Amino acid sequence: MSPAGPAWPRLRVLQALWALLVVLLAPWRLWAIKNTQECTWQVVLNNFETVGKKDASDRFVDQEPLYTVDKVFSLLVDAPIDPDETYLGFPYYLKINYSCKGESSEALVRKGHLTGLKPVVLVTFQSPVNFHRWKIEQLQIQMEAAPFRSRERCNAEEVCLMSWYTPMPIKNGSVVMRVDVSSNGLGPFIPNKRFQVNINGFLERQRDTTLQFTVGNELFNLIPRYFVNVPSRPLWYTVDQTPVFILGGIPEEKAILLTDTNFKDFFLVELSIDSCWVGSFYCPQASFTATIFDAIATESTLFIRQNQLIYYFTGTYTTLHASNRGSERWVRVLANECIKKLCPVHFHSNGSEYVMALTTGKHEGYVHFGTITDGHVSFELLPRQRSVCSGILVVNCSITWAVFIAGDYNLLLLVEIEDPSTRKYFQVVSYDLVSDYLVVLYTIPEFIPDARGLEFLMILGTESYTNFPMVPKGMSYNPYNNLLFIWGNFLLQSYNSENFIYLADFPKELSIKYLVNSFYGDTAIVTETEEIWYLLEGSYQVYKLFPSRGWEVHVSLQVMQQSSLYAPNETMVTLFYEDNKLYQLVYLIDHQQGRLIKRLVPVEQLLMYQQISNDYLLERQGSHLTLSFTNFCPFTVMRLRDLPNPQIYTRQERYRAQPPRVLEPWGFHSDNSLAVYQGLVYYLLWLHSKYDKPYADPVHDPTWRWWKNKKQDQDYYFYLASNWRSAGSVHVDMASYEKIYDLKAENELPERIFLDKGTSYRFSVFLTAREPEPAHAGASFQVQSQVGLAVVLADPGCIEAVVKEKVLVNRNSVLFWVTLSDKRFCFDQGISGHHLMKTSMLVKVVGSSGHCFQNTHQGPRMQGNLMVPVLIGCPPGKRLAFDITYTLEYNRLQNKHYFDCVHVDPEMPCFLFRDVFYPFFLIQDLVTGDSGSFQGSYVLKVVGGGPTLDTIKEYSEEDIYRFNSPLDKTDSLIWTTRNTTTTEDSAFNILSHNSLGIEWLCLENSPCHDTIPHSIFASEFFFKVLVSNRGVDKSTYCDYQLTFLLHIHGLPLSARRAFLILMVSASLFVGLVILYIISCLLSPYVVKVCNILCWKINNIIAWESYTYSTASDTRAFSNTSGTKSGESSGGISRVVSKVAEENKTDTKETLRKKSIS
Repeated sequence: MSPAGPAWPRLRVLQALWALLVVLLAPWRLWAIKNTQECTWQVVLNNFETVGKKDASDRFVDQEPLYTVDKVFSLLVDAPIDPDETYLGFPYYLKINYSCKGESSEALVRKGHLTGLKPVVLVTFQSPVNFHRWKIEQLQIQMEAAPFRSRERCNAEEVCLMSWYTPMPIKNGSVVMRVDVSSNGLGPFIPNKRFQVNINGFLERQRDTTLQFTVGNELFNLIPRYFVNVPSRPLWYTVDQTPVFILGGIPEEKAILLTDTNFKDFFLVELSIDSCWVGSFYCPQASFTATIFDAIATESTLFIRQNQLIYYFTGTYTTLHASNRGSERWVRVLANECIKKLCPVHFHSNGSEYVMALTTGKHEGYVHFGTITDGHVSFELLPRQRSVCSGILVVNCSITWAVFIAGDYNLLLLVEIEDPSTRKYFQVVSYDLVSDYLVVLYTIPEFIPDARGLEFLMILGTESYTNFPMVPKGMSYNPYNNLLFIWGNFLLQSYNSENFIYLADFPKELSIKYLVNSFYGDTAIVTETEEIWYLLEGSYQVYKLFPSRGWEVHVSLQVMQQSSLYAPNETMVTLFYEDNKLYQLVYLIDHQQGRLIKRLVPVEQLLMYQQISNDYLLERQGSHLTLSFTNFCPFTVMRLRDLPNPQIYTRQERYRAQPPRVLEPWGFHSDNSLAVYQGLVYYLLWLHSKYDKPYADPVHDPTWRWWKNKKQDQDYYFYLASNWRSAGSVHVDMASYEKIYDLKAENELPERIFLDKGTSYRFSVFLTAREPEPAHAGASFQVQSQVGLAVVLADPGCIEAVVKEKVLVNRNSVLFWVTLSDKRFCFDQGISGHHLMKTSMLVKVVGSSGHCFQNTHQGPRMQGNLMVPVLIGCPPGKRLAFDITYTLEYNRLQNKHYFDCVHVDPEMPCFLFRDVFYPFFLIQDLVTGDSGSFQGSYVLKVVGGGPTLDTIKEYSEEDIYRFNSPLDKTDSLIWTTRNTTTTEDSAFNILSHNSLGIEWLCLENSPCHDTIPHSIFASEFFFKVLVSNRGVDKSTYCDYQLTFLLHIHGLPLSARRAFLILMVSASLFVGLVILYIISCLLSPYVVKVCNILCWKINNIIAWESYTYSTASDTRAFSNTSGTKSGESSGGISRVVSKVAEENKTDTKETLRKKSIS
């Protein structure tokens, strides 16, 4: 068995510890007097169907928003929301309770609610790996939990069971969420607690709503042989980016431990892989097994090694890459290679994650370098030209370990060389991935140096050596402080990979199995015999944590408190850091029952116990013995002061949301009010995501557009709520949804610091010396000689620190002012949050390492060493925006007028072609809320355009040069300026806020030349404009790039087209004039002809009519008399002839009169 703790101490050991226990409990007597309850928060995930159900919990699988929330908002007919918007919701809630030791949780929650307790939840979204797809930002949202009655049956009138709920938000590009739960300050004291709530992309929901793993089948029985007598193994993952951890090493089983809560809970999963145990002549394999030897987890992909085979599986993460639905099965890669080891890369870079596979057999001396981007995996064989053995001019060599340094883009290789003439030896070889160049950095000594009682020894080649051979087994690298460890049966460290220091406190009789690095200054060491050692970076002392006297004391105290985290039989499974605290995953066997638990390794307590047990003195005073201890800490008080507001340095954006007010006497929420809470939080984060637009709003705040048309009615909505008349019994307070810009420092250094070009971070350290020296020395010198402060910089060529001290003699204290500044020349310009340089600052009180502790309600905390990562470059959360408000105002002032388009678009105002265009831009800080005019220089280019929004096209690099460069000779310029400043190659004009403006040209060969109007109004054109300060603005590391559309109207036509339109218009006009003249001259004759024609037509009509009537009369009287008939006929004929002659005479008279007139 490989125990994680000692066997239970015998009775005599416990009796011997009683005196020590009394002393140890002395600092805690104040807490005992106050009788503070040991309470803790409890958080589980609930979906919409399980809200209000007791003991219900869910896994974080669903990632799509819900549309059912919008139905609830339709009921809020008289509320400050936009009825035209579609409100969505997140698929999960956070259910929050708390419990105290020895008391009923249900009664405590009711008591907390009645005393005003409301949990405050702070959700922190981890920024994504692929910054090419997603924006890099540090985003938080703070929510107040809403009380909700349980759905269980209850005989009480009001409530039996209740919990608090908040929405569990999701953000695109983030699969790792940190949930911090704290109290609002009312009710019982409950310490803050952090939970990991990560999306599990390796689970899928079946048709019957049950969950099933996609990587294999879940096993429900933790058999003891899986863990007992099994060596511990390292936990490998991409730091801060991995939602799901996996751990192999289960003997003779193709199974892994899988967790999405950092082992708060876990699953045992049997993998669905083929287990093809095929050997070959180039892959010597002594035996085959089903055991998963190496397991590495990245943001969305899992890697495992079984024998010589490598597999990977990509999870389903629609929030990361919507087009990739994840793997359907395990994918085998490097099928023709013999892989002996996988090496992790702990940090992502350049938008990708990495993993390395070391080969043996035919490709001995090569490394397969794997790149994971958006779930797509590719491998490259390195070195590209020749093997490492050939590169360092040896015949036989083998790569034992590999480390990837992303900042320098090179590999550090631990190479074992077998020389037939001598013994085998090891070298550290550097390989540059860009130049494909190999160089030997260091040759490891053959034997372990003789330190001769020193804590450390600088390896110079002149020291003496022991007879113990050095056997290197691996390397570890911290990119923040450039600290490289080479470990085996020794421990070497170096800050430049060339000059090494031997740490002599680690015994040469032991052999290190793996290192665990927190990357914040702490390193844990696990040996082959399962011993645990601890190293505080920046010091040279290595402390033994287990087994040790301090561990025995700690376990004895835990037994007295009847802790369930310790048992007589223990086996450590793995060791890892979480939030800078060291944790064990341990398999316990207690009362014949085995279980797997995660527990804290109390490093500070163990060191304090060891210090007290090693340095004490028994003195006889009279008739009794007095126990005294020596405190090696040089100070009694250490405080940080004058810390600046953190957001400007941490770049942490924070929103605040409170639940809507419910019109219910006891303040309990309903399903509808919780759904409204979901929709409001979702809309708040949606406004945040849509705020990154090119045109700046008049008010620099993402929530301004939400309430801008409702603020004037705020009193009315409050009146409705005060009189319990709000629709849906829900009142939405507009002031409860806002962005916070003024967070205050919490008397501790920030988690990380971002520095732009030339910026500084300043704070002070207050130290009180332990005791004054004898009075013969000067008081000021006494204080100074006892306490000293050192600042260690990982890259002193890039950052600098200035320390000033002020001695406070009357207080026996010293105040140190520390200023950390950027030196302005270690980083080129980059996009906001991209390609930041990692470095660090270590603030160290001299002589405090491992000796100084501060008692808190959560246990002792180490003091004297403060390590802060520093990121140099363009900080996230800064952007360039087009200041449309001031641009319109200034253009109207300079041009004496302003003409907008006929069809006005308030989101994109128009500018007149013939006016000089004066653009202005803003530098907006999305973190602090600052927004000011951009005072630097920039280059403006038209990179696309079209006459309509639908016809905009991108221009090629050649076209961009022709359309924008003052050197163009092809008559293709779109614009020009009277400024004479240009870039170094004179290719483009350099503008600033003091520029003389832009004049639009649209020359003959430009795309906006001769634009045909689509209506009776003047021509329009949409220019796609790129503004960048890269290479022309030396005041910042930020490469501000802004692309926006500019709407120009009133474009002139070309001379040819204008002349053609003029000719056609003139011709039409002349033709119309001539036609008018002709019509005026011919009008009398036309009238005459018309009259004659009308007269003839009338005569014809009258004649036909008369003839028809006469013929009818004749037929009527034809039978009376033939003679009479003949006479009558002749008379009628004469009468008609006479009438015709009279009409003819009248017509002639009329024409004669008209001709005279």
